[in-house]
Amino acid sequence: MAQRIAKIWIDTDGGVDDVLALACAYRDPGLSLSGISTVYGNVAPRKAARNAALVQRLAQADLCPILVGADGPSEGHWSHARQIHGEDGVGGASAEHRLDYEDHVVTESGLDGAAEAMARFARRIGPGGAIIALGPLTNLAHALQQAPQDFAKLGAIIVMGGSMSVPWVRRNGQEFNFGSDLRAARHVLEQARNLTIMPLDACRHVVLRRARLAQMLRSSPDRLGQFLRRAHQHYMDAYKANEGIDGCYPHDGLAVAALAKPDLMRFETLPLMLDDQGSFPGRLIISDAGNSIRIARAIDQRRALNWIEACLNGCSQD
Repeated sequence: MAQRIAKIWIDTDGGVDDVLALACAYRDPGLSLSGISTVYGNVAPRKAARNAALVQRLAQADLCPILVGADGPSEGHWSHARQIHGEDGVGGASAEHRLDYEDHVVTESGLDGAAEAMARFARRIGPGGAIIALGPLTNLAHALQQAPQDFAKLGAIIVMGGSMSVPWVRRNGQEFNFGSDLRAARHVLEQARNLTIMPLDACRHVVLRRARLAQMLRSSPDRLGQFLRRAHQHYMDAYKANEGIDGCYPHDGLAVAALAKPDLMRFETLPLMLDDQGSFPGRLIISDAGNSIRIARAIDQRRALNWIEACLNGCSQD
């Protein structure tokens, strides 16, 4: 029996875990990437588009459109994460590549154009499609606000963001994706149907250690593997300095896995809303006033890492 292929749209803010997620999306045999939009976040949306185009080229994938979307939040101010992801978003790894990979792929569409493209995808694909948002939710919220009817039959919306608990190392900060645009996050939580959340605290169940990444890529000598190895060095150095782990949390890759391999995770459906009174922007709380939302609560680390390895080496996994 042929495997059912899910068509997906990815909204990305161009960091190291984003390019790993894109690589997994291109290589998982059950997924077909139809389009990409970019949003401010880890880096500016134009840099995020450049990184997405580079992964597309290195993965030797069929070309799909890459649209440069929102360059700032709907309210408040944006603080980048270049200290974690590097000036280019991928630890300097893009400097080794010519820029012609962007030709005929990247479009400067702006917020409205990105939102229109996401809505068009949702309307056209319907139940067989999913949107996976890996950064701040400004593009997605605008799309839901402008054309809510187009999302009525979409199979799934998966967002990486929010947190049920406050990690100790983040106690004086925020959950980056939701906290970067709380108005957009609130709109998505209230309006999106078939919504699944991959929260920060669940992602921290999976540590991709430097030695394991090297092992994964040892049998993957292609240019994509070399690029990912180079991109992760700065990222993992930052985690070692900030959190004492010689590795990283593959947040965005796990959001892709939530669609591709949901059996790796334990989900709960809970009435959730943003905690507007707390000191950790982006924290989610259980409330009778919240919408019923599916959220990942636990992840099998061994199987999740095996899935990432299978994707990077182009192998199918049962």
